[in-house]
Amino acid sequence: MTFSNPAFLAFGVGLAMLVVVSLWSHARRRRRLAEFLGGCRAVDRLSGSNLYRLRVERMILLGVAALALSAAAAEPRWDLPAAAPPPQASRSVVLAIDISASMQATDVRPTRLAQAVRIAGDLIEVLETDRVGLLLFAGSSYTLAPPTRDHAALAYFLQGVTPTMASVYDPGTLVSIGVREAAALLASEGGQGVKRAIVLITDGEAGEREQAATASARRAAADGIEIHVIGVGTYRGTGMVLPDGSYRKGGPVVDATGVPVTSRLREPRLQRLAQAAGGVYTHASDEGGVRAVQRALTASTSEPSAEAVPPAWSRFDLTFWFALGALICLLSESLLDVRGPRVLIAARRAA
Repeated sequence: MTFSNPAFLAFGVGLAMLVVVSLWSHARRRRRLAEFLGGCRAVDRLSGSNLYRLRVERMILLGVAALALSAAAAEPRWDLPAAAPPPQASRSVVLAIDISASMQATDVRPTRLAQAVRIAGDLIEVLETDRVGLLLFAGSSYTLAPPTRDHAALAYFLQGVTPTMASVYDPGTLVSIGVREAAALLASEGGQGVKRAIVLITDGEAGEREQAATASARRAAADGIEIHVIGVGTYRGTGMVLPDGSYRKGGPVVDATGVPVTSRLREPRLQRLAQAAGGVYTHASDEGGVRAVQRALTASTSEPSAEAVPPAWSRFDLTFWFALGALICLLSESLLDVRGPRVLIAARRAA
């Protein structure tokens, strides 16, 4: 039991001592009155009470009432043990961004790649103190950062993901390579209570069979790694224009016959990929879906700890019970002066 205002306890002790001193002084005055009236025999004939007796019961009742009132004023509360904080889930997430030529399509503004970079930055902010890694992939993979809590460095690396990183000669998006290399970054992040996840941000324009990507996703899921997919682009699609870069000339992407190539979002393929890995798929333009991916990443994997059940007596308000005790003592003290019927008094004197 603790008190919010313990100073009132000292006041209560002083008040109880004052009650004892006052009643002691009152008893002395009663004895002097008895002597003035002629002693015990005269007092017994003239008074129904014994003026020589110290009223100990009144002293106890008033003293306890004073202490109880001071305890109520001190605002008592039960000193229950503090609840243990819930265990914090540890997470390691790799953001794998597709940088193939198809990500330069402008069916979303300004480009699919720019939208993917923006979404990756938002995810880094949501993951706060979790370990986050960055991986770029197209025909091969490029690790920008292994899982780290230095999110400022991750934001700096994202600034370097520009359209000039894409190559017109890459064989398209090899999702299987992106999944495999991202899982390799997470291999050393395992441990009890550690949640591992991969977020693929891609348009799904693959230069490989769908079975290869699905097999890689299932292997990662078998190792306890979740895979969530965010698709960028549109069903209608558009052509791709690569910017000029160092030692290369940009321009429209065309096929072997010189016809401009149209790139489209391959959503059904990405949905099946996420389903195979037990993850969530959403489109980049679906804000609710992106938030669902964020919730899936930040959800705790640990079992919720059972709440400690407080003891039954802790439900009672201590202030109320102290005040009630004080009132009972005061009521009992006032009843001490109630005289019984005259027949009972006479019988007591005769005895």
